[in-house]
Amino acid sequence: METIPTMDDLRALVAQSILSTEAFKNQLAASQEAADRRAAEADRRTAEADKERKELRQQIGGLHNKFGSFAEGLLLPSVKRVLSEELGLEQVSERTLRNRKVDGKKLFMELDAFGYSNGEQNVACIVEIKSHLREDGIEQILRQLRDFPAFFRDHADKKLYGMIAAVDAPQNLQEQVWKEGLYLMLVQDETAVLTLPAGFVPKNYGK
Repeated sequence: METIPTMDDLRALVAQSILSTEAFKNQLAASQEAADRRAAEADRRTAEADKERKELRQQIGGLHNKFGSFAEGLLLPSVKRVLSEELGLEQVSERTLRNRKVDGKKLFMELDAFGYSNGEQNVACIVEIKSHLREDGIEQILRQLRDFPAFFRDHADKKLYGMIAAVDAPQNLQEQVWKEGLYLMLVQDETAVLTLPAGFVPKNYGK
């Protein structure tokens, strides 16, 4: 015969249910607090990692600037000598900056070194100096050669040549430089010299 629960039994069952619900709520709250602490700790670690990455980028950027300044200081005298003596250019300068406006926005072009001759020769040569040559350095000077007439309108009618001067350059990139018809200067035995393959013909990117 089935026993019918008494009121006391029902009260005890309800009380037990309430206690179980409260325990579940407490357990859920504790789990949520633990999850919040883990999330806060993860956020803190992420912020610290971002800060460390930012500091590292700044340090690397500073090193790149130092290496760039070192390369320019090492190579510029030789570059200017080659432009004037070996290429026969009458005017040679370093750190030449020009700007122009496009749709109201000012754009800049800065050349590490620049040489030119007027008159019958009517030729110009731009130079990009690198500590260690990478492919993007070649792409950079090709852009400069392409954009040169728009920034240097007083030289836009000249024959135009390009030169890369580097402390170091992998062999495959040296060959790429020559393939583009660019002059190449490299440091050899602590001296920067014009380094060209047999039969090299420079490419005229101008008129």
